[in-house]
Amino acid sequence: MLARLALPLTVALALAAGRAHAGEPKAEPKPESKPESKPESKPEPAADAPEKKAQPEVSEEARQWFRRGVQLLEDVEGMRYEEAYLAFKKAYAISHSPKILGNLGLCAMKLERDGEAIDAYTRYLGEVDDIQPEERQQIERDLKLLSDGVARLELRASPDGAMVTDERIPIQGPRVRNRYGPVDGAMTLRLHPGQHHVVVQNEGYPEQAVDLDLQPGATVAREVALVKAKPVEKPDAKPEKGPVPAGVWATLGVTGALAVGAAISGGLAAGNHGEYGNAIAAGDTARADDLASRGKTLNIAADVLLGATGAAGITTLVLLFALPREPKSETALVPLVAPNQAGVGWIGRF
Repeated sequence: MLARLALPLTVALALAAGRAHAGEPKAEPKPESKPESKPESKPEPAADAPEKKAQPEVSEEARQWFRRGVQLLEDVEGMRYEEAYLAFKKAYAISHSPKILGNLGLCAMKLERDGEAIDAYTRYLGEVDDIQPEERQQIERDLKLLSDGVARLELRASPDGAMVTDERIPIQGPRVRNRYGPVDGAMTLRLHPGQHHVVVQNEGYPEQAVDLDLQPGATVAREVALVKAKPVEKPDAKPEKGPVPAGVWATLGVTGALAVGAAISGGLAAGNHGEYGNAIAAGDTARADDLASRGKTLNIAADVLLGATGAAGITTLVLLFALPREPKSETALVPLVAPNQAGVGWIGRF
């Protein structure tokens, strides 16, 4: 007869913090051989006798994960439920043996993953036949407390793939945090009653949070639609000023020419005034009258040129700040000033 693998409960931990349904998978020994004899007739099984479910085979890898979970629950510094939960979950994923569900349910209950604890305990009681009566009664009490008090959060989240971080905020003691997901459309979370801060996250989207006061046995529905943040618009950078427009250079040249003309006219008028004084002193009235007429003309010219210079200067400043700066040119209009003359000219590379 082939050896049959099972997971008998060989270790029972009864501590103030909780208990563990622990054991190590073992193979049942083969029965001793007996001398051949006439086959005896076997009684037919009763028609209403329940058929026992075949236990799945357990690999060595699953055994190792199971042993690790038991060791974590037996830690001298206290039961390490979170790490043990992961170890039992790994062992069950490999073996699918229902006898692991007792320990998995215990760890889930201690971590306040109430929905998982309810599912694990329910299957453990329904699929494992050799549970000790005392253990079965304790699990049935725990299962009733969980089922009667659990609160349900019916969560719809978009887009798909969101992860949910639930944080229960007790009146006293540290916060209890669990993570669920990914959420594809909708998910029902069975949570411990109390104040909850639920955060929905998805890569590439700003997270959203929901605060809930979950009462025992209540069902609450929430919908969270994550929206991508709009890109931050940077203020328009001030355009770099290009070269001075040609019009500015033109008015600047005119301004310079007028200023030179005004200076020359003023100088001539001053010289003429000196000669006029000398003619009066010499009694030369005819020359004095001629110089006086000439002085009036020079003074008028100097005043006109000076006024035109001011107007041209103002025009140059307005054009300098008002005209758009064009791309840099290879040529430019510049003022040309020399003794007794002024003007503008173009310079550049050819």
